[in-house]
Amino acid sequence: MRYVIIGNGPAGVSAIEAIRKVDMEGEIVNINGEPYRPYSKPLLPFIIGGTIKYEDVFFRPPDFYDTYGVKPILGEPVIEIDVDRKLVVLASGRRVAYDKLLIATGGKPREPKIKGLDLEGIYYLTSLVYVEKIMKILPRVKHALILGGGPLGLKAALSLAHHSGIEVSVLVSSPHVMSQVLDAESASLLERKLVESGVKLMTRTSVVEFRGNGFVKKAILDNGDELPADLVIIGKGVTPALDFIDRRKIRANVGIIVDGYMQTSVPDVYAAGDVAESYDILTGGSNTVAVWPRASEQGHYAGLNMAGFRKEYIGAHRMNSLDFEGVSCIVMGDVKTVKEGYKVIVERDIKRNIYQRIILENGRIRGAAIIGRTVNVGGLNRLLRRRIDVENIKSSLLEDKATFIY
Repeated sequence: MRYVIIGNGPAGVSAIEAIRKVDMEGEIVNINGEPYRPYSKPLLPFIIGGTIKYEDVFFRPPDFYDTYGVKPILGEPVIEIDVDRKLVVLASGRRVAYDKLLIATGGKPREPKIKGLDLEGIYYLTSLVYVEKIMKILPRVKHALILGGGPLGLKAALSLAHHSGIEVSVLVSSPHVMSQVLDAESASLLERKLVESGVKLMTRTSVVEFRGNGFVKKAILDNGDELPADLVIIGKGVTPALDFIDRRKIRANVGIIVDGYMQTSVPDVYAAGDVAESYDILTGGSNTVAVWPRASEQGHYAGLNMAGFRKEYIGAHRMNSLDFEGVSCIVMGDVKTVKEGYKVIVERDIKRNIYQRIILENGRIRGAAIIGRTVNVGGLNRLLRRRIDVENIKSSLLEDKATFIY
């Protein structure tokens, strides 16, 4: 049996480890377009901030492939999957045959349509390649501009703010940061921490053009103002990296659609992680969930099923976690939608940077935003995921000493 896994992020690595729990003899080939062993993309901003060393970003040791009996093919992007002949075609022209295939290519940066985007000094924070380029120019950077108020953009802003002599600005086109998952009140706590860290925040503002002489020098805003910028980091989110699939063969919507066993519409072809569109436990439909824990989990289930150990995946829901200079922010499920019949529980202590919001639908947790504390977060997440009726205990959900038995 030959298992071919495309991608070596959390989904791909977890699949390798799961396969070896079932099949110690089968051949495993791991293909990745980047030339690195498995590394953690969420940690990339911390390299720039100097809070971790370059080598700390790798989440498996150098001997990982040898330990698990894996043949790595690194630095060779996939350009096609021939599902009829069971072949993976690489950019080099090389063809890799498979018996079971996992697509775990993650996400690619969402590119805004801005004139001058091809200038040097404009990067995405989704690859070690970009981090290495940023570190080379960082000593001479005076004005850093971050586009996007999501987790990646905010991590980048706070990391750059650790460098004295760099003026950091964050531009957000929406009314507040983290607008996809937070309401205005909860977002205001994070915005306050940004400002306290020396970051200049501009909301309802967009860039229409970058200008420079080969290297970016300034940004032209939609209100006509100009901002100096010799480093630009774009954090506008990611979209599933699936350009190489044939949608006539492999069914896809936003991501590659998978069943409860992480298998695609094509037999023996599986998908997991940010590239996969799996069952959404909140909506009952399918959705992509681009977060590390879900990617690792899906990869584990995919690996088991590929190796013949049939195990159904119960589904996923959105979840994000951040640390803002000591203030934690954990968001799970849907905390923005409030319809008639929903119940909203809110507790706040602005002086202590604490804000908690839980939304209940038919007695079950639909979403929760917990800022400034981590007590019971794991319990709330399990109650949400298992769709437990909490109507009778809703007044206790946010208590410090609450204990959940389920």
